[in-house]
This record gives sequence, C-alpha cells and structure tokens, in this order.
Amino acid sequence: MTELTGTSTGQPPTVDLGPYADALTHNPHPVYARLLEKSPIHRATQPDGTETWLILGHPEAKEALSNPSALSSDPANATPQWRARYLGDPNARELPQGKSMINADSPDHARLRKPVQRAFTPRRINALRGTVEEHADQLLQGLPSDAAFDVIDDFVAPLTLGMICTILAIPDLDRDRVRGWADRIGFPTSAEDVTAARHELIPYTDQLIADQRIHPGQGLLSELIEATDDGQMTPTELRATIFLLLNAGHETVISLLASTVFCLLSHPDQFAALRDSPTLADQAIDEALRFQPPAISAPPRFAREDCTIGSTTIPGDGSLVTVVLSSANRDPREFTHPHSFDITRPPGELLSFSHGVHFCLGWSLARLEAGIALPALLNRFPDLAPAAELSALKWRSGPIVRRLEHVPCKSGARSSAAPPHNN
Repeated sequence: MTELTGTSTGQPPTVDLGPYADALTHNPHPVYARLLEKSPIHRATQPDGTETWLILGHPEAKEALSNPSALSSDPANATPQWRARYLGDPNARELPQGKSMINADSPDHARLRKPVQRAFTPRRINALRGTVEEHADQLLQGLPSDAAFDVIDDFVAPLTLGMICTILAIPDLDRDRVRGWADRIGFPTSAEDVTAARHELIPYTDQLIADQRIHPGQGLLSELIEATDDGQMTPTELRATIFLLLNAGHETVISLLASTVFCLLSHPDQFAALRDSPTLADQAIDEALRFQPPAISAPPRFAREDCTIGSTTIPGDGSLVTVVLSSANRDPREFTHPHSFDITRPPGELLSFSHGVHFCLGWSLARLEAGIALPALLNRFPDLAPAAELSALKWRSGPIVRRLEHVPCKSGARSSAAPPHNN
C-alpha cells in the first residue's frame, strides 16, 4: 500500500489510491483488505483525484447506511467541487435527468419510492417467473453446443435487458439503443461522455412516457404515469425514475450472473459441489453476491452534518462518503475466511443490496432472474468450461457497478488450469 500522506489539520492521514487505479478495476479486494487491516475508515484520494471518506468495515458500513439524516444521498448537499466534476456545474442541484429515489432524502425519498415499490411486491415478482423462464429457455436454445459463446452478450445481457424492457413496455427494436446508453452511463469513458449519454437518453425517456400516455398498458410505466397524474411525483421525477430503472434494472443482474459463473469456473471444487447438489444454486448466488458483488460501493453519500461512525468523526462539510460494500462483505469480523469462495458458507448479513431506507428495491427481481438463469444454464451445459484463460478476462468498473466485459464459455471437459488470482 502506498504511504499514508499526513495532514496538518488534525484529520486522519489521506490514502492516495492513484497508483492502484488498475487494481481497483481488475482486483480491488487486496487493496481494500490491506486498508481494512489498518482501519475500517480512511480519508482517501480516488484515482480521478476526488477526495472521499472510505467506509470499509461491515459494522461501520451498516452504521453509515443507517444514518441518512447525516449522510445525504442528495447531490444538492455535495461540495461545489464535486458538483462541478460530476454534474458539470458547481451550482447544479441535481442530476440532468432529475431527482429519483436513489438520489433523494426523506421525505422525498419515501414519496418517490412508494409508487415503484408496488411493482416489486412478492406477488408481482413471482408473477414474472414464467416470463423469465421462457426468455431464458429461448436464449439457451440458441446457444451453440459445439462452439464458444459469451455468457454475457449471448445470454445474461439479453435476458436481463429483456426483462426490464418488458416491465417498462419498451419496444424490442429499442433494446440495443437502451443497452448502449446504460453502458455509457454505467461505465463512462469520460465525464463528458456520461453527460452526453444522459442528455441523449432524456428525450428518449420523455418520448417513451408520451407514447405510453397515448397507448396505456398494464405495466409499471403506466402505473407510474398514473402516480404522476395523482400528484405523487412530478413529471421530471417520473422521467428520473424511469431513467433509474432503465440503467440500474439490468446492469447489476448482468454483473451478478457473470460473476457467479466466473466464481464457479474459478473454483472447480465449488462447481463440483454444485453439480453434486443442485439445490445449492441459491447459496452459490448468495456467495457470489458476497464475494464479487455487482456494486463495489453504494451510491455516493454527502456529509451534511458532523457524524461519528465507529471512532471516526466525519465533518459535515459536504464531503463525499463512499461506503465500500465489497470490502464490508469481506470483513473478517462478519465472515470467517472472507477471501475464500464457499457456497456452503453459513449465512451472514450481506450488504450487496445496500442497507437501510435505500435498500435496493430490485433485489427480488435480481434474485428471481439469477435463481432461474443459473440452474437453466448449468442444465443446458452441465460441463460448462471457460473458452479463454480466466486470468485474462477483463473487468469494467464504473461509479457503482463492476463487472466482467465478457465471459467466453463452451461445452466440454473442465480445464485443469489453476484458478486465476484476480478473484
């Protein structure tokens, strides 16, 4: 780990993460583990130069996520420097598409969450089971049994995108465009490009809403339009909510399923255990959620008042606070042998879907899709094997989601190659 850079203000020293930019994309766990050994909370300079407080420990992460009054999700409470960098204007108060529940505080957060929550009740989610099974079966039947295929591009991405587009009544012909925008927003190549992608998606979202008003359906979008007409949210908030669902509704599930397959291929003993006991599929997914969670960190928080977490006081000056979920999920105080992938591990308290009032609404849909897709994939390809060296696979890391670019696989005997080190 790079030397800690001291300050003369009485604050804790600052960790420079700049030299670890590549590691934080391709294998961040050793970096965070070494920091966690020193302290569960650090001040840090991120590779892009942004100053932040890193919350790394499990109890500290829970405490931070349980304190929305001090740690705001609303970028209006961020420093002007942060808003200039990430919103394009130091005076901006919200993201270009508007305010949704993910970047709102109480009471707006509860108001904006309530209409969406009705679409994610257990009854409504379970009603989608047949659709997920049908989509998965169709995609798997199209995969070759005698040639390589990409688990992401050929199976997981079209499945998850198809589901969110079905829920929102998005035309089939628009799915590639939607995925392109989500990709640029989720994994931006530059601040300028992510801003451009947001501005391109805004008129599409507005047109989607306008079309649904003319031809209302039975799906979530029509329900949200009704909620808007009833005064539960403004038209701008409706747009921001659809914007959020389009972008967050499938990238996290792509990451979850791709990482689960990768972890199983990387750990032949665990893959063999799952083959011997298919009922362990749900536990395998939970362990992948812990070991390689889709979201490295929770969405940004901003300290709007002084707060003490553990033994560290964070000043309420709008400072960025980054709750590192992937580190919390490997805290040895919560999980024994945290850096081992073990699908028979006793259950622990995962923070992969966050915690508190911002606990992910889409967790039940993500678990439904993963719980159907993984067994279906392994039933179709019981001898699934990597079609490339696992150690050579590349990762992508965005502001929130981290996932593999591709997972090339084939049907065939398992490779005897040693598991990769980037797990």
